[in-house]
Amino acid sequence: MTIPGAEGAVDPGAAVSEASPAGLPVSVAPRTYAVSVVIPACNSRAYLDANVRAVLAFLDEHGIDGEVVVADDGSTDGTADSVRPAPNVRVLRLPHRGKGAALRAGMVAATGRIRAFTDADLPYGMDSLPLAIGYITDRRFHVVVGDRTLPGSTYDGSGPLRRLISEVASFAFRTLVTGGIYDTQCGFKVFRGDVAAELFRLARIDGFAIDVELIYLVLKHRLDLKRIPVRLQRNAPSSVRVIRDSLVAARDIATIRVNLARGRYRSTRLARLLEDELRDDVSSALVGVGAVTRDPDRVTSDVQPERRP
Repeated sequence: MTIPGAEGAVDPGAAVSEASPAGLPVSVAPRTYAVSVVIPACNSRAYLDANVRAVLAFLDEHGIDGEVVVADDGSTDGTADSVRPAPNVRVLRLPHRGKGAALRAGMVAATGRIRAFTDADLPYGMDSLPLAIGYITDRRFHVVVGDRTLPGSTYDGSGPLRRLISEVASFAFRTLVTGGIYDTQCGFKVFRGDVAAELFRLARIDGFAIDVELIYLVLKHRLDLKRIPVRLQRNAPSSVRVIRDSLVAARDIATIRVNLARGRYRSTRLARLLEDELRDDVSSALVGVGAVTRDPDRVTSDVQPERRP
């Protein structure tokens, strides 16, 4: 599988210390993977290691050259220590700042030419990952996101109050920030590596509203986004405190608008990326037109004459 965005897509991330023959530490950058799965986690000791193993088994079963990057958001229950070592698993120990800050750190450390993130309890499993990879590699989408409102999705919220507040928050997000995207908060999103590097460089929200900010950035910069259905497989007890976190999200929405007004979301890299892609498309089209011009029979060779009764 050829994954686009390889050139210039790799962020070195955190250096790995290895011993030289003389016993002195040598800083070695992590190798590049085809796919990185970033898992932000906070006080998830009870299930995180089992879910990391499940992701690794899925990658291996499907022949995907991948890594898992766990971004521990200042857990106090030994979450980071619960993850067993593996050559393609890295654990980042971070101060507690929120999901957004943990995701930014994880995506910076990731080296995948495709970079995904999902919640620590793997609510949707990994079955949607190959589909998302295909949309990026074969259909040339920049971003693929799970959407629980699409036909084919299965999702059951936990309790009428949470569902009501979730609907109100979703309406506010659509109205104020993300337009027609109905589900911004689904914890399954996949990015082309070079696009992820720039989006997470631009993102500034530390809390749960980073999902909204990311969708907004994708839309603002006119990147190609594909929504896919997801199926809820499991649902660990949520750490979200509905009333308090809704108020924080409202504040973060206002922050997004302020950041826009102050020009903090400008990106010459994304503009240049789209220009380069357009130039390549035009060149490919011209090559195709030239081939047809040289061999006009190609236009009609596969067209059968219409048979009238």
